Amino acid sequence: MNPESMRKCMSLGYSSKTSNTTIGQYGNGFKTSTMRLGADVIVFSRATQSGRATQSVGLLSYTFLRKTRQDDVIVPMFDNIGSHGTKIIIYNLWMNDEGIYELNFDDDEEDIRLRDEVNNGNTSRKRVLELQSHLSYRMRFSLRAYASILYLKKFTNFKIILRGKPVEQFSIADDLKHSTTITYSPQRGLALKEVTVQTVIGFIKEAPALGVCGFNVYHKNRLIRPYWKVTADGNSRGHGVVGVLEANFIEPAHDKQDFERSTLFVKLEMRLKQMVMEYWRGHCHLIGHVSDGTRKINYLNKSTALQNDEVSGNTFRTSGDSKSSTIQPVFETEAGSRPETSLDKRTLDQICDENIQLFMRCEEYKMKQVGLVRTIEELENQLEETRKKCARVSSYIETQRKQTLATQR
Repeated sequence: MNPESMRKCMSLGYSSKTSNTTIGQYGNGFKTSTMRLGADVIVFSRATQSGRATQSVGLLSYTFLRKTRQDDVIVPMFDNIGSHGTKIIIYNLWMNDEGIYELNFDDDEEDIRLRDEVNNGNTSRKRVLELQSHLSYRMRFSLRAYASILYLKKFTNFKIILRGKPVEQFSIADDLKHSTTITYSPQRGLALKEVTVQTVIGFIKEAPALGVCGFNVYHKNRLIRPYWKVTADGNSRGHGVVGVLEANFIEPAHDKQDFERSTLFVKLEMRLKQMVMEYWRGHCHLIGHVSDGTRKINYLNKSTALQNDEVSGNTFRTSGDSKSSTIQPVFETEAGSRPETSLDKRTLDQICDENIQLFMRCEEYKMKQVGLVRTIEELENQLEETRKKCARVSSYIETQRKQTLATQR
């Protein structure tokens, strides 16, 4: 950065980024992120632009604002920057209420970590170790793990070096088993260009031992929502199913940690739920699970077989009093399942699918309604303009008529 670029970098709320392919646009990211980590940050940068070499230093200091009695500011040398590049130093890092650094530099000499929160709660130690072994948990406290999945595409013109060791990029999609690619075309409105989104979905390698699930949603190559769980808690369907997609058609929040909850976002959430259920029904048997449809067929087969045994005189269980006992077959149902009753003809998956379809239809009608309202407004504006033109023409004609009459007289 040259001196002018450095001043812009240090100015709160300034941004010159106008491209749709970049993620920065509000001019707050650098300032808020560095100040969140420590009280002070100093930036050194060398640049060679148009044949002119410059050296620049920028300082954001909470400490300096509090202690204005300092006689001078010591600026380190530029020796290890090279002829072109930027160095950022954050110091006076924040501490927690116990006087310990929020960032942990001691547990791993090749990593920077947040303080471990794994021991909170009643989770067993064995379960904790299983969770810690998976990336979906490690990325919550490990900077190296988080940086490894931060970008969707492979590094090409840069490296991330953490405590002297390069970060190896990890592809979540390439690590899935029984994966498949699903194409989604969000309906963005009549005036917007149609887009298609490729979603890779599959099982994690640890399935079914670990119930990790969710979608990793990127925006313009940068991870916004990692392992976003779209299925309901307590529902075993979808356990171990993970997806990866780049959703450039929805807008991220200012902090880049979530998306704005727009109509397109809600439609995406519903479509991802549908993807999970469809994939689960078609692939859960590959990891040892039995789908509801198969379980019902097995139940009907067992029921039919036991009813046939009744004719051949096999053993039955009786219920009711001794005077009027009812003969019933003994059903060998799976653990956690129950016989189907007249009130349970539709499975939960079918109801979920119907709800999703109804929601999608409602959204389509809403979009159509918005389009119709917009069309009506445009037509009304055109009608108003036409009326104004008619009024001007009428006024002009009337003026010309009066002038003609005056001339004739």
